[in-house]
Amino acid sequence: MRVLFLCYRGNPYCGGQGIYLYHLTRELAKQGVEIDVLVGPPYPDPMEEWANVYKLENLHLWSMRTSHIPYENLKKLFSPWHFLEYVATRFHIFPEMETFSMKSFFYLKKLLKKKQYDLIHDVQCLGWGLLPMKEYGIPIVTTVHHPLTRDRNADFLIDTTMWEKACTILFYPLTMQRKVINRLHRVITSSREGLHELKQAFGLSPEKVSVVYNGMDVELFRNTGEPRKQKSLLFVGNTEDHKKGMRYLFEALAMLPEDVTLTIVDEGPPKRLTAWKMIERLKLQHRVHFTGKVDLDELVYHYSTCTILVMSSLYEGFGLPAAEAMSCETPVVATTAGALPEVVGDAGILVQPENPGALKDAINTLLNNAPLREELGKKGRRRAVDMFAWPVAAQNTLAVYKDVVASYRSSL
Repeated sequence: MRVLFLCYRGNPYCGGQGIYLYHLTRELAKQGVEIDVLVGPPYPDPMEEWANVYKLENLHLWSMRTSHIPYENLKKLFSPWHFLEYVATRFHIFPEMETFSMKSFFYLKKLLKKKQYDLIHDVQCLGWGLLPMKEYGIPIVTTVHHPLTRDRNADFLIDTTMWEKACTILFYPLTMQRKVINRLHRVITSSREGLHELKQAFGLSPEKVSVVYNGMDVELFRNTGEPRKQKSLLFVGNTEDHKKGMRYLFEALAMLPEDVTLTIVDEGPPKRLTAWKMIERLKLQHRVHFTGKVDLDELVYHYSTCTILVMSSLYEGFGLPAAEAMSCETPVVATTAGALPEVVGDAGILVQPENPGALKDAINTLLNNAPLREELGKKGRRRAVDMFAWPVAAQNTLAVYKDVVASYRSSL
């Protein structure tokens, strides 16, 4: 089987779609799938060992003032797609998904002169270009980890003026995605919770959706065997993302004994100030440490040496830090928001979101019960290996491909 992947941002450090692209294509190739990739910048880490990679240019004009655009890029604005992106961004529109999909449509026309594909796999783009692409006679599936309605609603919570709300509405291409997603052959999402979210956001029929849990590298995310720190909590994620419920985590920390500390794997001040303002308000500066950006080895170290991973989320389409911590035999305290109950299962303690008192009680329970922490850690490792390893994700994705291709060909 030959599959063409489309991914508008391919680098693993620019978002979940880059991580998904890199690891899934590698595992699918091991299972005999021939992989080609059309990808936009930031470009992925080298994938040439298992995929043919075709790079599409993007000038990243969003949020960049015209006076700050490099001269060499200003000259490129006379190209039709770059000019369209420039004009759209001046009106606070984020056009990257639309233009990437259209560029892919025309580039694919060239590829099809020398190659054929059994299936096209779009990674969370859902741009207009996918609709005319259907005329090439190739079934198209897309992966949507969670609909952008969640991100837009989170932004609405912090918008204080009508202008800010208008800019938020313009930013998210929800009308486009709603039209496109209902016309594709299959949608892959990463949790059963995602079925409800896609129906609510896009009116998508559950019959068109396949659930395939996200993958992770369970060999990399393995306990290092180093001694664990005592009374050390860990949070991994973007503290500026209001869906992470940082306010409730900090309020819970304030109710815990003074010797309980929190390490946050994210940028701190001066780059990110939202969380720091809450920390200052609660006088927790001496108990919270920001690591800044870390490489994977250091991330595994933090998972392996903390006492508990805490996720105070208001919503998670999957909750990868929980799965990574479980793979490192670290117990988890998380909320019941979104897909977290599916991911954590019996490997942690789950509490209602927006409840700092419940978070505090759950953390206290684990801090005071070492045998329970060890038991949950062992359960977490088994669960991660059995359900979330990349080979498992690739095998389940390939099963979806075969079903889609068979259904498509039988309908011709």
